[in-house]
Amino acid sequence: MKFPGLPNSSTARQAILVSGLMMAWQLAAKTTRDSLFLAVFPASALPPAVGAAAVCSIIVALFSAKLVHRFGPYRLIPSVYLLGAGLHVAEWILLTTFPRPVAAFIYIHIMALGPVMLSGFWALASERFDPREARRRFGQIAGAGTLGSLAGGLMAERVAALTTSADLLILLAVLQLAGGLALFRFAPQHSAEKKHEIPSFPEMLSGAPYLVGLAAFVMLISMSAAGLDFLFRSSALTQFGKGAALSRFFAIFYTSTSLATFGVQAGLSRIWLKRFGPGHTVAVLPVAVTGVSLVSLLVPGAAAIFFSRGLEVLLRGSLFRSGYELFYTPMPAAERRSVKTVIDIGADRLGEGLAAASIQLLLVFPAEISFRVILAATAIWAGVASWLAFRLDRAYIAVLEKGLARQTVTITPEEAEDAVTRSIVLRSSSMIAGVGAGQHGSDSLPIHPADITLRRLAELRSKDPLRARAALHAIDLRDPLLVPQVIALLGRDETARAAHEALSRAADNIAGQLADRLADPMENEKVRRRIPRVLAASKSPLAWQGLFRQLRDERFEIRQRCAKGLEKMLQVNPEFRPQPVAVFEIVASELTISRKSLSKAAAASAPEEADGADLVDEVLRERGSQVMTHVATLLGLVLPQQSVRLAFRALYTEDAKLRGVALEYLDSVLPKGLREQLAAQIEGPVARPAKSGTAPEEALSNLMDESPSIMARLEHLRGDAPERKGSSGT
Repeated sequence: MKFPGLPNSSTARQAILVSGLMMAWQLAAKTTRDSLFLAVFPASALPPAVGAAAVCSIIVALFSAKLVHRFGPYRLIPSVYLLGAGLHVAEWILLTTFPRPVAAFIYIHIMALGPVMLSGFWALASERFDPREARRRFGQIAGAGTLGSLAGGLMAERVAALTTSADLLILLAVLQLAGGLALFRFAPQHSAEKKHEIPSFPEMLSGAPYLVGLAAFVMLISMSAAGLDFLFRSSALTQFGKGAALSRFFAIFYTSTSLATFGVQAGLSRIWLKRFGPGHTVAVLPVAVTGVSLVSLLVPGAAAIFFSRGLEVLLRGSLFRSGYELFYTPMPAAERRSVKTVIDIGADRLGEGLAAASIQLLLVFPAEISFRVILAATAIWAGVASWLAFRLDRAYIAVLEKGLARQTVTITPEEAEDAVTRSIVLRSSSMIAGVGAGQHGSDSLPIHPADITLRRLAELRSKDPLRARAALHAIDLRDPLLVPQVIALLGRDETARAAHEALSRAADNIAGQLADRLADPMENEKVRRRIPRVLAASKSPLAWQGLFRQLRDERFEIRQRCAKGLEKMLQVNPEFRPQPVAVFEIVASELTISRKSLSKAAAASAPEEADGADLVDEVLRERGSQVMTHVATLLGLVLPQQSVRLAFRALYTEDAKLRGVALEYLDSVLPKGLREQLAAQIEGPVARPAKSGTAPEEALSNLMDESPSIMARLEHLRGDAPERKGSSGT
């Protein structure tokens, strides 16, 4: 059958149908499981039941992984669906006669087999579609699953309202029977499954060591979810009692969260994943759970618990799921099938079991205290999971790079959903492009190394910033042909940071080329402004000489940035300290140039209106302040930096005495001509020191004695600045 909006492929239509039936069963099963169990057991019986179900789930997961490799998913997974349908019928028949044992069995049955069916279906779908088809279809399949959840919730609510909670088992049996039959049709007519040798778990972890952290993360996420789930079900039982009312509440709650999940999936998940990458995407769930748990501690009540649990379910089904699946990308397909089942089910159920045991221990406290302690434990588990999540990206990138370099993983840039993975794919592609060409070429015509350089140059010259940045991350600047292009990328705002990092790593070896480009007046202005920061990271004398030479550059901004670079280099390499005479000469030249340029600017403007004069004065004062800051930086290359900065701060105050003390210090350490130039540069009256020829040590002592007054006066002036500005404006 063909319907508008559905794909023409019969395989895709079967997958959409199975996804809808499977998720409808899952949501209706949650409602049935909770309502039937709480109808015959108190809420305090939930932790032991969760623990028993967790143990059974782990056993089933390990056993099913063996069976999948032996019989293949196309025969095993549909059979599990049919087995589940048969169990539901038997449970419906026996429930009235043995209510407590059957209710407990239903709980364990749904908790143990549900994850196997869900994980098995997606494993089967990933093998049924090629990667390109999977990218197009998986969004449709997941969307159909969300719509199926809505349908399952509505059907469960209607069945509970019109009949009894026990009849929900018939609904579950019908949904599983239909899903099993659809899965048999989903399998290919002539399956050609390959038998793979199952690697040991330690071998798989050695290939992707971050899986240990991923398993711990999944376990902690499961523990925090189990804590919230226990509080949620206990609160629901208290609010609605046992019977049909409780079943209807669960059905409405799960249906509402499914609808919200569908909205987040459609509108936010892909955008968030592309922007922040898998690690920061999955981190949203534990961060949110930590926050709502702490809020629930401060604002206790059933409403807060219902909201917290709903938010956890929403984020788990949307942002968390979209980012989590990407962590298995670096694994070969043969290993992914085994390890994903172990982590998806084993680690998840282990977390539920540990949480159940912890909750059972905490229930020895009075009800009010145990409630708050469980909430606090939930916040702690989620907080640790948040810390792990933010560390996963770095490990994921390292393993993905290794897999792409060894060609054990094959991903095209179009297949990478997020910016992190796409960046790594592009970076690795540029590194192994020459190797790949060599493999496909003739054995008698080896690829010349220059061809690899040309490919890297092509990536660096790409107009796509993402490709250029990816190439910069993996570049080796020992190849002299690549250095000019990387320096040119300093001039592009989109690539400047990545280019700066690449050049800084090799600054010692390429200091000469950087200094030459800095000295070239025809060079791009942005490149020249950004080179001094790169040279400042070098320990090469060539870098120091290049920066010092440009202290006489025609452009003030270049001179200013070179002085800052020299100051930074001097902190790490004090042996580079220049001769005072050379610096004093440069400072004198700087003051002369500044005074001439400011005088010309003031004379050329000379506006007649008061508003225009105020504007020009403001611009001139700002430029004069920049010049004085630059002069202080230069003098700090040969004089004690702290003392020079303190003296120049005093020069900005309006207190004649403090300015006089500062000039006294500068008069004792600077040549006479330079001291007079400084005095001429500073506007306003200056209190000359009473005693001439003060020794430098005594002048420095006077300056340090007055330092508290200088700092206090500056703070006072900063506070008065808005008032002065406002009064001048009026």
